[in-house]
Formats: sequence, C-alpha cells, structure tokens
Amino acid sequence: MTHSDHGRLVGAARAVLEHLPGRSSGSGTAVQQTVTMTAPAVDVLTALEDPAVLSHLLGDLGSVEPREGGQRWRFAAGEGHDGLVWDTALARRADGLRYEGTGGSTGSLDVTTSPAPRDHGLEVRLVLDLSLPRLAAGAAAFTLLYRLRALLVSGEVPTLRPQPSARDERG
Repeated sequence: MTHSDHGRLVGAARAVLEHLPGRSSGSGTAVQQTVTMTAPAVDVLTALEDPAVLSHLLGDLGSVEPREGGQRWRFAAGEGHDGLVWDTALARRADGLRYEGTGGSTGSLDVTTSPAPRDHGLEVRLVLDLSLPRLAAGAAAFTLLYRLRALLVSGEVPTLRPQPSARDERG
C-alpha cells in the first residue's frame, strides 16, 4: 500500500466518523491486521507499551496518555463531534500484550507476535475490538502497525505533511 493509498484510507475513516451523530457507535466488530517486520519482538512490544510512541503512531487519528493504573486513548472524530475516549489496563503475555477497557470502557486491543514463515522476520498481529465503525477501526489498526514498522526500521514515522529540511526548495 502506498502513502497515497494510506492517506485515502485515513480520509475515508475520518469521513465515516464525521457523519456519526455525537459519539462513535460502531458495531464493535473486531478488525485484524497482520504485518511482517524485521524488528525483534521485544522492540515491537516495548514500543506498543509506551503511550508517547502510541500517540506518535496514531498521529491525527488520536492520542494515548498514561493515567493511574493504565492508559487513556482518545480517537479523533470529525469537526463538531466528540471522539471516542477509551480507558484501558495493559496485560503483558509471553507472545504479546492486551489493552482491555476499564472503568466503563469496553473493548480490547490484542497484539501477538510469532515468527514469520520461512524465517522472514516477525509476524505482528493486531486485533482491535472497539465501538468504532469497522472502517475507522481498520484504519486505526493498519496505521498503528504500518507506522510502527516504519519507525522500527527507519527511526521515522511516515507522514504526508511536508517536512522542514536544510535544503533550498528552489534547487
């Protein structure tokens, strides 16, 4: 998937959220994304446990902040609409981790890692089950894994925004 395809996917997810009355109220049907990475499992899981990294990965789709006993996720919605606020607790497992809704928040985000077929790195599987429309949940799951892979490989998160540089734009 190219950067422009990803941009269109994010735009479509935002369009769905913009047309929701008030708070997001999707079916809660789980979405799944799987990506192959060359990073070690410990690096993948450490990054996905860090609220600052998660916020960076989500970009305009939302943010994650630490709070006592867990994390608070905020998923953005369209102009004039409230987004989804999701309070979670983190459970670590041998093969991954799980964010589980707490304090009235429902839903979950499961991440599992396993060796990719034919020694082609690490397979990272993310299953997101939130009360978001399926398209928006799919965009969030894809965005997290796609940007995480880029961050672990290059040290940068891909963006469509122009980046400042020391180069002269005229030449």
